[in-house]
Amino acid sequence: MKWPTWSAGLPARIVIAIAVEIAYAVITRAWLPHHVHGAPLEIWVSVLRLTTAGIYWLLFRELILGRRARNHALRHPLVYAGTAAVLAIPFLFRGWDPGGGLGTAIVFALTSIAVGLREELLYRAVVINFLQPRVGAGAAIVLSTIVFLIYHYGALPLKLLPAIEVICMSLLLGLVYVYSGSLLFVVALHSLYDGIWFFGPYIPAPLPNIWRVAFLVSGLVLIFVWARTTPDFSLRGRQL
Repeated sequence: MKWPTWSAGLPARIVIAIAVEIAYAVITRAWLPHHVHGAPLEIWVSVLRLTTAGIYWLLFRELILGRRARNHALRHPLVYAGTAAVLAIPFLFRGWDPGGGLGTAIVFALTSIAVGLREELLYRAVVINFLQPRVGAGAAIVLSTIVFLIYHYGALPLKLLPAIEVICMSLLLGLVYVYSGSLLFVVALHSLYDGIWFFGPYIPAPLPNIWRVAFLVSGLVLIFVWARTTPDFSLRGRQL
């Protein structure tokens, strides 16, 4: 099979990207926390998030731009229902408290934009677009989710619920990206989901965390049903 033009020099670019990602993880999880804390730490990490996102854009721009956007596909009741199901979670369950009051929460919420941009650019627009022509859409989504879960190891507690949350959200975002082609939408959804958490809980008695799984799975199922309604749905499809 003849690969697209972006495959030229690809092995070297992949090695560079892996080295950048390892360096990012070491600096942000091992070195920086020993020097700064709280909101300043989050700001410095976000600078590195945007820097690495820029590097990935320069390395894989043709690959990222190779997917045709079909934004009209997002104007579907199942997309609205699926995104509503997952975005309801930060409102109904106990949020993440970064400490430091409202000002710190606002800083963390704003830096969620950098989180969403960086992670969706790499784990959806680069990893899925690289894998889909080789293994098909379904396998690309699953493999990108495995890599995404490994990336979060160490950043989140090693417990079942966070793992389920990462897996469900990654599969959901992967489906939306593959069958709408909209990087902007998945970046916005990811950023909103992360950012809203820092202001919770929004109700006097947050729901027990076990119910988060029901919301996550419901959102994922709704998005999967929507994906099946798209004209080019195929988990084995290799075209971007």
